[in-house]
Parts: sequence; C-alpha cells; structure tokens
Amino acid sequence: MNILPNDILFEDKDILVLNKPAGLVVNRADTTSEETLQDWLAEQVIGDWSQTSREAWLPLVPSEFAAEYGTPEEIFAERLGLVHRLDKETSGALVLAKNPGALVNLLAQFKNRQVTKQYLALCHGKFGVEHDTLHLPLGRASHNRQQFAVRPDGRTAETEYQVQTFFPHLDIEKVMALPTAQGSDIRRKAKVYQGFSLVACWPHTGRTHQIRVHLAHIKHPLVGDAVYVGKKRQSLDAAWCPRHFLHAAELSFKHPRTDQTVHISAPLTPDLGAVLELLLRD
Repeated sequence: MNILPNDILFEDKDILVLNKPAGLVVNRADTTSEETLQDWLAEQVIGDWSQTSREAWLPLVPSEFAAEYGTPEEIFAERLGLVHRLDKETSGALVLAKNPGALVNLLAQFKNRQVTKQYLALCHGKFGVEHDTLHLPLGRASHNRQQFAVRPDGRTAETEYQVQTFFPHLDIEKVMALPTAQGSDIRRKAKVYQGFSLVACWPHTGRTHQIRVHLAHIKHPLVGDAVYVGKKRQSLDAAWCPRHFLHAAELSFKHPRTDQTVHISAPLTPDLGAVLELLLRD
C-alpha cells in the first residue's frame, strides 16, 4: 500500500484525513483481490482497537445514537474506520475514524448533511449556465448494473456546481510529446473537442458516481471518464489525461471530540496538475 507521509493531511487520536491517491480502492469486497485502504487501516492505523478503553471514545457517540444497525463497536468492526468513500480513480480528501465513537459521530454528520465537500472536475465543453444546482434522481443503469444513470425512479441526488475557468484550447504539440500519445490519432481527431471547463462541485447528497453521472447527463462529462464520456472522446482523452479528472479538494466537518470545525484542503495531485498545464497557452 503506497500511502506516504505527505498523503496525511490531518491526524490525531480520533481521526485521520488523507489526500487519497488515485488508483487506490477504498472498500474491501469479494470482487476485489488487490489491497484496499481498509486493509491498510487495519494493519497500520487501527491495530487492536478493542484494547482501547471504551471510556476514551464513548463521549464522542452522539446522544441521539440508536443501535438499529449495531453497537458502535460492531459498526466499527465492520467498517474499519471508513466514514465515506471515493471512487478508485478519484483523488482527494478522505476522513477516516480511529475509534468507534469518532466513526458513529462522523457517520451521523454525513447522514444529516452537516459535512461540506467540494470537488474539482474538468469537463468537456463550455457551460451555458455557469452556476446551477442539479436535482436529478439516480439509480442503476438498466443496460449495465455496474453503471448509474438519471432515472425517474432513482434516489434523490443533488449537485451544485460553479464554473471556475474555461479553456478553449488543448496544446496538441505538448500532447503529442507525451508517451501516452504515441500512436494516437489525436492530432487529426482533436477537432471534436469544444473546449474544457474546470468546475467546482458541491454534492449535497452522496450517491455513487453522482458528480460523474450528473455532469455527463447535462452533456459535460468528465475528461478521462472511461465509463461515462463516450467511446470517441474516451480514446482521445486517454492520450493526455491518465484518469477521470475528479479531485476532492475541500472537506469541512465538526471534530467528534471538540465540536470545532475542521476544514481540510487537499492539494491537486501532480498528474491532474499536469493535465491543466496542457490547457494553458503561453
């Protein structure tokens, strides 16, 4: 597991916040054979948490906590500190709990929408409406159960967005110098591009693939999104963008012990920074 000291944005006895690298699977699953963030947490961070005094974390449990899904200890044993998740290829701020009290406290904050998350997304095209909130219910796609889509019978999903910058051009000469562009016909086909928009997104709900599906639905899919961008642009994007361009840039929540606001900023990862450089002309 390639978690480096610089990836840790905040840590104390109750919580840990990572700038999650891209390519890292968060959850253990029967379909996942590679090492996950949960494995790393169990081995490197949590250890034998059962030896921790219950009195040390019990004050962190919200007064309204109900054990309908298990005791704090049972929930912690199942989730191993995971409060929320990011897709494998999404980087950025991820908060983790180091004891049962911190976990159920943070889970309650997410459930009650008391956590603020801001993502940066690079999208195809120029937005006609630069600031809006999308209210589009999401459910599993009928043609592929591994994908999601806007569906009338889906779960409520809400994403606010604000365009930050519009880039009208891609520097094709810089792209052609990249190893990933060798053998690509991007020079000939790049005319399908109609500029790119760097967008800040605030998901007010937490549905799987929410930002990716919402933006694709309004015809502004993420650059590099192999699932939702479409085959034609997917092959072109792969020449210069190594993954879908989505980064959890900011995260704000109440500290479970102090009740003080913790605001985390996660620097943009070098691979995505390099992508933006290809859109900037001298």
